[in-house]
Amino acid sequence: MRNIIYILLFLPLFIFGQASNQNDNKISIGTMETIQSTILNEKRDILVYTPTSGGVDSKTSYPVIYLLDGYSFFHSTTGMVQYLSAIGKMPEMIVVAIVNTDRVRDLTPTHSTSWSNGEQDKAHFKNSGGGEKFISFIEKELIPYIDSHYKTEPYRMFAGHSLGGLMVINTLINNPKLFNSYVAIDPTVWWDNKTIMKQAAIVLEQKEYTGKKLFFASANTMNKEMDTIRVAKDTANSNLHVRHNLQFREILNKSKSNKLDWKWKYYTDDNHPSVPLIAEYDALRYFFKNYQLPKELDDLSINAEYIQNHYQNISEMVGYSVLPPQSTINFLGYNNLSGKLYDKAYSFFKMNLDNYPASSNVYDSMGDFYVEKDDRKKAIESFEKALSLKEVSETRKKLEKLQAKK
Repeated sequence: MRNIIYILLFLPLFIFGQASNQNDNKISIGTMETIQSTILNEKRDILVYTPTSGGVDSKTSYPVIYLLDGYSFFHSTTGMVQYLSAIGKMPEMIVVAIVNTDRVRDLTPTHSTSWSNGEQDKAHFKNSGGGEKFISFIEKELIPYIDSHYKTEPYRMFAGHSLGGLMVINTLINNPKLFNSYVAIDPTVWWDNKTIMKQAAIVLEQKEYTGKKLFFASANTMNKEMDTIRVAKDTANSNLHVRHNLQFREILNKSKSNKLDWKWKYYTDDNHPSVPLIAEYDALRYFFKNYQLPKELDDLSINAEYIQNHYQNISEMVGYSVLPPQSTINFLGYNNLSGKLYDKAYSFFKMNLDNYPASSNVYDSMGDFYVEKDDRKKAIESFEKALSLKEVSETRKKLEKLQAKK
């Protein structure tokens, strides 16, 4: 049994042995950077993914996901973030994946040399208990580095699996202000005789977690004849991981007044190594469940006030000002323009001008509006402004066509 638990616990170390080499004919999804940590007294590699929509727009900045077990989950997480943000289900986000050096040391908050059943394993756990130093590195060195090198918003998410999930829970309990949302995927809450569970039972009754969110995922690691009802009363060590996750859920249930926004989900069809992908997806959908516009974009009942109210609500949800995406507002503008609803079309094009004054595209769109309105002078002014910001062949053709007219 210990060998099975060992494979589960240490799995993230073995998924990728090293970073893939990049060359000119390969698609790159991010960059690797190295930080010299004074706190940890070592160099730490990080993988960083940044959205590509910002362009020259100085207003565009992004919330950040900090991801443990960097090599293991960087690729899947960036893919989900890119796709879900592209279809309007969540904001675009920077992903910062922390590469392991000594995983047991960094992701265990206390020193212990025992497995969940009490069996000693000093060889593998001898360096355990460095979690507080590791979180100090994230708080005092990594986050300031990311904030100084990238355009970031103050919203931060922390995600981890197995021992990484333990570190996520530990941070929520002992340093909750560091992140806005927490993703604990099949966490090892049994560590050190359930120390984190004992702490949580006390702290969650005492602290207030207004504005904080937790997604807690539990995989199916039980024996085949078991279910989540029977396992609660079972005593077999082989079912202990799920049993302890259920016990932690009860701790969350009992803490009614702390205002923590949390969700627990059990994945019947996924085991410990398979659960991270679907759990991360579900966490993103849960945290940003009200992000997408309730109405379809081609609904002509949408007006500027509706858009402003929706994004005001989103801003309150994430704690910073969120602007409506250029592409969304541009679509609404052209949709109303094609329906000859000129006042509404203008209100959307003007909204983009106000929000993205450094974008060539928004002036090009306003030029199209004035062409439709047969206002040659203002159309020329709009296209010239667009070209002053960026030379685009299609915009140049539109301008030259207008200038050629007598």
